Amino acid sequence: MNISKKLLISVFSVVLMGCSSGKYHKVKKGDTLYSIAVKNKVSVTDIMVLNNLNTPHINTGTKLLLKGEAKNSKAKPNYHIIKPGETLYRLSVWYDISVERLRQYNNLPDNTIYVGQKIYLNSKYSKNNTQIYKSASKSSYISPTLKSFRWPIKTKEITSKFGSRIHPITGRKTTHDGVDLKSKMNTPVYAPYSGTVTYSGWMRGYGKVVIINHGNGYETRYAHLNRWLVKKGQKISKGQVIAKTGNTGLSTGPHLHYEIRKNSKPVDPTITI
Repeated sequence: MNISKKLLISVFSVVLMGCSSGKYHKVKKGDTLYSIAVKNKVSVTDIMVLNNLNTPHINTGTKLLLKGEAKNSKAKPNYHIIKPGETLYRLSVWYDISVERLRQYNNLPDNTIYVGQKIYLNSKYSKNNTQIYKSASKSSYISPTLKSFRWPIKTKEITSKFGSRIHPITGRKTTHDGVDLKSKMNTPVYAPYSGTVTYSGWMRGYGKVVIINHGNGYETRYAHLNRWLVKKGQKISKGQVIAKTGNTGLSTGPHLHYEIRKNSKPVDPTITI
């Protein structure tokens, strides 16, 4: 056999191997359905349907069909049961559905979800879905992280930073446990994450204040308020208006003093921006 024929056979073999490897994928350590889908230019949902998968969770060593038709293929899943660490955003990527539609299908007031919760993935079942997601037990609540916190007011202009400072009224060097945010009187204050109000009242220095426990050791404080809109023990949702800014307590003008604490230790709120 001459060299040109050998070369032609070699090239043909490589092409065949490429076609074969493009049809199936053997799951390696670190692979996810999303990474496999992106690499092979297919959707996560298509892979799930072709391989009769009920959830996006896969095991190392599994051989996944990427193209073609699967025998006895099941229809696309109608719902997903939430597992620890999962978020609506992750579900939206897995199932190629926007977060907004997932919230609409499941009557969700915000992006808060709970372990064990059934999330519907299409409108067929959403009309009959009357689930109301109230507070969950500590074992089923998905713990917040700083990245999941939203900013408490629309403006992000900081007039006094976190850390050491000269107090504007006493003139003494003190530690500022939060940040002061510029605002007009009665600007709406939004909860950065869902939780339970542990205090709503007057506190020396703070003036009118609201304190919220978000779980996982996180607590937020809102001071110098003009109006409280929540009460102690009340369950609140992420993005809910909880108060109006003011000028009460030791304050030089209308603004919001905002604190985040992790296990009682103050944390710089600007980390969440």
